[in-house]
Amino acid sequence: MPTRRWSLDPTSQRVALTVLRHGPISRADLGRLLGLSSASVTRLTKPMVGAGLLVEGRPEGRSTGRPALPLDIAADSATFVGIKLSHEVLHAALTDLRGTILATASRTGHRLSPDEVTATVRSLVEELGVGRPAPQALGVSMPATVGPDGLVRGALFLGWGDGIDLAAQLEAGTGLPTTIDNDVNAVTVAEHWFGVGRDATEFAVLTVGAGVGLGLVCRDELVRGRYGAAGMLGPLTVLGGRSVETVLNRDALLARVVAILGRDADPADLPELATAEPALADLLDEVADAVGELAGTIAAITAPQRLLVAGEGVPVLRGREDRARAQLEAMQPQHVPPPLLVVDVVGDDEWARGAAALAIRAHMGATHD
Repeated sequence: MPTRRWSLDPTSQRVALTVLRHGPISRADLGRLLGLSSASVTRLTKPMVGAGLLVEGRPEGRSTGRPALPLDIAADSATFVGIKLSHEVLHAALTDLRGTILATASRTGHRLSPDEVTATVRSLVEELGVGRPAPQALGVSMPATVGPDGLVRGALFLGWGDGIDLAAQLEAGTGLPTTIDNDVNAVTVAEHWFGVGRDATEFAVLTVGAGVGLGLVCRDELVRGRYGAAGMLGPLTVLGGRSVETVLNRDALLARVVAILGRDADPADLPELATAEPALADLLDEVADAVGELAGTIAAITAPQRLLVAGEGVPVLRGREDRARAQLEAMQPQHVPPPLLVVDVVGDDEWARGAAALAIRAHMGATHD
C-alpha cells in the first residue's frame, strides 16, 4: 500500500499541527500562537495550501481591504486506522486527519498471539479500506507499556512475554507505518487534540475500568516517562490506605456488587439500583469519593487545566459527579483554582480513535520519545 507523507521542516510541522488542533484559525492568530511574523506565516502556509494539506475558509468579518481567510486542516486529505487491542476484541476505526470516525469494524479473539493479532489487523485494515482511499498509517493501543525502542512489555493480559516487536510485524503484514502505545496514552492524545483537552496545554485523563490509569499532557506534550511507563496508578492508595485497584477495578467492584445484590448487574444499572439498596448506595458513594480523591492527588501534583475521568467504569458515577468534584476541590491549594473535571464514558469507538490519533501524531511528525 503506498503512503503519502508531507515533506515538512520542523517549523512547518508546528504550523500544521497548530492548525490541526485549533483550526479554523486566522493567520494572525496562528502567528501569535507560534511567535511567528505575518510574513513567516504566509511563507510557511502557502505551499501547504498548494499541496492540499491546508485549506482556506470563508472570509472572517468585514474588511475594507483584502478579507482574512482562516486556515483549516484538509481533513479529507488522508485517512488512518486505529486499533484498540484487548484480550477479547480488536476494535478498529478509520478516521480522517481531524480524527473524525468514518467507519468501524471488530473481530473477537481470546488472548491472540502476535502472529494472530497481525493477521486479524490485516483483515480489519482491508475491510475498512474497501471503497475508500488507502489509509496512510496505522495506530494500535493496548494495555501495556511501549518503550522508546518500540518493544511491547507488560502485555500480561495476552499472555505475551516482554520485548515483542509488534510494530515491525504489523508493518510487514499491512504495509502501513505503525505506531503502538499504551491505550490510556492513546485516548489522551485524541482527547487533547480533538476532544475535552483541545484548548488545554496542561491536561490529564484518569481512566477507571478493567484497570486504573493516567494519561498526562504537560506543556502540550504527552508525558510517557521512562520505558513509556508513566501513569501506572496501581500502587497508589485512597480512602485511608486502600489500593486504588481494590476500590476502583471493575472486576473487584462487581464482585462487591454481587455480594450485596446476590446477582450480577450491569455497571450502567447500578446508580438506579442503588436508590432502593442502601448498601449499594454506600458502595457507589465510596467509589465516587475514591475517584475524587485520586483525581485530587493527580491535580495537586500535575496542576492540569482540565481533568477527564473516563472508561467503562464511569457509568457507576452517574449522579455522583458532584461528590467526586467536591473531593477533588478539597485537596487543591487555596491559591490554585481546581481543574475543570469532566466525567464521561469512553466506548470502543473512542478507544480506537485514540489509536488512530497515535498514527496521525506520528504521521505529522509529532512523536517525542
